[in-house]
Amino acid sequence: MHNIDKHTFFEITRNFSYVPFTQSEGFLAMYAVNHKLDFAFFVDSLEEPSLACMGFVMKRFGFQLLVIDGECLLDCNNIDPKKIREFYRGIAQCGSFDMVEVNSSLPYSALYEIGIREAGYLRPVGLFSSALSNWIDLQQEIRYNENWKRNLKKAEKSNLRFRVLEKPSNQTASFTDFYSRFTAGKGFAHYIAPGQMKALLQSKNFSLALVTDETETVLAGIVFYHRGQHAGLFIAARNLDDKEERGVTFFMYDRLFKYLKSENYATFDMEKLCPSTHSKQSVFLFKNGIKGRKMLYCGEFSYYKRAIYRPLMYVVKRYLLKKVEV
Repeated sequence: MHNIDKHTFFEITRNFSYVPFTQSEGFLAMYAVNHKLDFAFFVDSLEEPSLACMGFVMKRFGFQLLVIDGECLLDCNNIDPKKIREFYRGIAQCGSFDMVEVNSSLPYSALYEIGIREAGYLRPVGLFSSALSNWIDLQQEIRYNENWKRNLKKAEKSNLRFRVLEKPSNQTASFTDFYSRFTAGKGFAHYIAPGQMKALLQSKNFSLALVTDETETVLAGIVFYHRGQHAGLFIAARNLDDKEERGVTFFMYDRLFKYLKSENYATFDMEKLCPSTHSKQSVFLFKNGIKGRKMLYCGEFSYYKRAIYRPLMYVVKRYLLKKVEV
């Protein structure tokens, strides 16, 4: 395992088959705008790289925590548990971190789990990120449940317009504004500053699609990640000032799928299905209304230098950071 700089990291991973959006150059550029975060970059081999990741370093109360959200693989269809083991063992034992938290968005692989467990990582006490998703096959006819069909019929009568922006515009700022209000209303407040959105959309792997009415008022928008033949949801929101029931969000996804199919993308990841008994159930029902293939990610694993850190991190997440278990 080698600690490298960010330019080397992105140069190496450019030819990898699997790079999740959380490991992309655009994602890093977005966070660099308003956050002074320390990032670390790792690769398994400089001569024959096959596994790499970046993570951000958090320093609190004298402890140093490394958070790795996903990893990059040269060939995600050929998982070698020995390489996984040596890579994550090297990160854990490099002496820099008291805790290492990994949240892998790689489709579940028993070989991956064997490797990372052999490196000394365990499932954390309590899971705070859903490992379930719905992948849509864009090359087949997309099938919807009855609720989706009803709302798409409403949309047909509403003179809605869909387009993918080629570069940031004034409407980008409009979307950024109502996205913050939308997430607050849904109970998972998430703020992205206009400068961050601009930095994200300057990346070739992120795009923004908008739905407008005949007056060019932005009614909904979706930022999606695309690389190779795969695309996936990053964020999406509806304008809460629009009170009409006209199937705007359903229309947006339907048109996005058609656009991606025309651009020869094969699959679309709906990201983070979270069936539950609380407010997030409505999001699950919406995403689950599209007939797709249920996917399970490898999910969360953690390494702690001392055993006592494991339950302590649960307390911090659950009661200090107010995260919701899933």
